[in-house]
Amino acid sequence: VNVRLRCEFSIFTAALAVLCWLFVGAVFYWLIGNCSQVPRFLPDGQLDENFEICPWHFSHALYFSVQTGLSIGFGLLSESKTISEVYSCFHILAGSSFIGGALSFFVTRALARQRHFLTRSERRLAEASLALHADGYKGFTLPQIRDLMVMHPQYANAIIRKVHPVAARSQETINKYRALDYADRRDMATAILKEACESLEEFNHDSIKMSDLVEIDEKYSGLWRRTKRFFRERSNFLRSLGALIGWITMGALFSHLADENGFITSVYFALSTLSTAGMVATKTVESDAHVLFVAFYALIGVPLYCLTVGAFANILVDKYMAAQMRNTLNERLTVAEVEFLGHLTGSSGEDEVSLAEYTELQLLRLGLVDRETLRQIQQQFERMDMGGNKKLKKRDFLHPHHFRRSATVNSLVDEDNGQACGDATILVKEVNI
Repeated sequence: VNVRLRCEFSIFTAALAVLCWLFVGAVFYWLIGNCSQVPRFLPDGQLDENFEICPWHFSHALYFSVQTGLSIGFGLLSESKTISEVYSCFHILAGSSFIGGALSFFVTRALARQRHFLTRSERRLAEASLALHADGYKGFTLPQIRDLMVMHPQYANAIIRKVHPVAARSQETINKYRALDYADRRDMATAILKEACESLEEFNHDSIKMSDLVEIDEKYSGLWRRTKRFFRERSNFLRSLGALIGWITMGALFSHLADENGFITSVYFALSTLSTAGMVATKTVESDAHVLFVAFYALIGVPLYCLTVGAFANILVDKYMAAQMRNTLNERLTVAEVEFLGHLTGSSGEDEVSLAEYTELQLLRLGLVDRETLRQIQQQFERMDMGGNKKLKKRDFLHPHHFRRSATVNSLVDEDNGQACGDATILVKEVNI
């Protein structure tokens, strides 16, 4: 919870900084007293090209600050004061860099939210494993798999589909399984596991690891669950795309109704504004409401556009980056990397390295971590290692709520250990009959 709050606070801080920068620019342009000749519509529908606004209203100053700071450059308003032009140089250079960095931060945080070292499928299975008092990473025993299949039928469905590759037969078995009550499901789950032990190599040792069960679930789950997983994995992009389409529609409607542009020109105005191309400007800035709408439209729409493009790019390069990662892992170490590995181990003369040292080097090679981050992790470990024995107890870094829950589960496992072992023996015998 604290990490999430810090993340939300960081995003809020970045957004506030952008707004403050643009507001300071608006106040400056407003106080400096620029004057401009702009077009305006006359009551008879004609366009007056020489209407003068002197000085700018605050709405014009905000409009100019936003379209200059975001590098849109509509061009309708022109500055009349030299000092304003001097300030605009700094506003464009410093402001664009500052806002660009903030937008990059928004995109990075949004993409990072959907990344986790555990997939959603694995997290759900880990929670189910805890409820069964099992160690799924070490391997589910047959009684535990049976209970898992009864409590969570989606795993039974996936195993059935792998045991029976023919779609018609597997669906018939799944329908039969769904129609049973709790007791009958246990009996049918035992029969399914018997077939699995006979035909699937994952069950060769009368157990199955969580990673294998996750893989079966993801590969052999039903069409509806696969579709949900597909959209869930791309949820950030789909949400931002939906918002962007809505925002483009609103901008196009504004251009069509306020400026009386055609459909294509209205969409062109909306897209060129959000992408900061600025190819189509508003026809007039005479109305305060007009320019205020365009200012806030760009202020919100440009970050939304960047977020959507970033999420889409992440989808495009994800598979490529995964392939590059595999290639890097399979490459032999260079002489320089071996020398650095000796530095990590503290002795370049040793021929052996531990798993932790090897993992640390590979993370550095893959660019997934930097030396400073590793140094901070090491310092954090040393602070918590009060005894200096190079080991930590779980309570030193586990959240108190989860630690209490884990302790309760472990006590229940100790009490039921004998009974669980007895059930496992019985089920193994049933499966082997």
